[in-house]
Amino acid sequence: MVDFGWSLRRVAWISVAFAAGCAATAASAQAQDPATFYKGRTVQAVVGYPPGSTFELYMRVYIRHVGKHIPGNPTVIVQHMPGAGSLTATSYLAGVAAKDGSVFGMPNPVNTIEPLLDPQRTKFDPRQFAWIGNLNAEISTCSFWARDLKTLDDMKKREVTVGSTGPASGSTIDAVVLGQLLGLKIKVVTGYRVLTDIKLASERGEVDGFCGLLVSALKTDYAAEWKSARISVPVQMGLSKHADIADVPNAFDLVEKEEDKQLFRLIFGPWAYGRPLFAPPGTPADRLAVLRAAFKATLADPEFIAEAQKLNLEITPMDGEKIVPLIESIFKTPEPVLVRARALLGVDKR
Repeated sequence: MVDFGWSLRRVAWISVAFAAGCAATAASAQAQDPATFYKGRTVQAVVGYPPGSTFELYMRVYIRHVGKHIPGNPTVIVQHMPGAGSLTATSYLAGVAAKDGSVFGMPNPVNTIEPLLDPQRTKFDPRQFAWIGNLNAEISTCSFWARDLKTLDDMKKREVTVGSTGPASGSTIDAVVLGQLLGLKIKVVTGYRVLTDIKLASERGEVDGFCGLLVSALKTDYAAEWKSARISVPVQMGLSKHADIADVPNAFDLVEKEEDKQLFRLIFGPWAYGRPLFAPPGTPADRLAVLRAAFKATLADPEFIAEAQKLNLEITPMDGEKIVPLIESIFKTPEPVLVRARALLGVDKR
């Protein structure tokens, strides 16, 4: 079982360790022009998962090219900070990391609704993040190794057991909410470190599979199993269907009540900015402008495009300025819907 409380205590410990050093350098750093500031500097790119995750794949491909588009050509390195479905990393970026443009990260977008779901534990406001851009809009799916779970009708015939990487992770939230909206019996088994561990458990028959597997991951990490029909994708969860799985039912199309649609938008809406990049709140405007310009230049870089295509990495970019309005719309979710979501996800029991 993932110790959610421990992860947040870890963030607090990191805060004590780093705060003094960050404060000491902030004044002089902010006085420098971007090229002078970044020259010879190492920029941290924080990922909330261990090596091997699709989030890390996106980040590693991105940082191999972004440095040459930042004035001063800094070295950009990945810093892994796993825990609580990437909430540890998101909390670090929101409240602890240096606010001088030397740190940015890629959170799980589901983390952006945590302040709505669990306001007592989650103190950051994602609308205040310095959003750089989004590499890809995503569609979530449930994917199974169990031979008898080929279609959505199959899922209605018995209890479905899925693995999860933690109570605040997409693999839990997607499964629980999908079960509620479509009347499915889904049992969630938490405690797995990464999705790859759930894959191995599925192959051993310990669980049937998992929800929260994104289409981009189907096309990269799970391409062989998907193409060979070793895994089945009976349902997708998005505000619209993904073109590559157009024949797979979309749960949103099956929801009829408005309050159910509002719950769906709350939970699955964040995947519209599915691979987002942001710097800590309070990052100077000129540094944010540099990071945003570097983002756009990287996505137009022929070498980046060629590598993404070679890896079959799906790229549907979005400017950072467009992310906040999407979050604002989610934050307008009516309170009764939030109360329902908290009860479904057992927020009080985390």
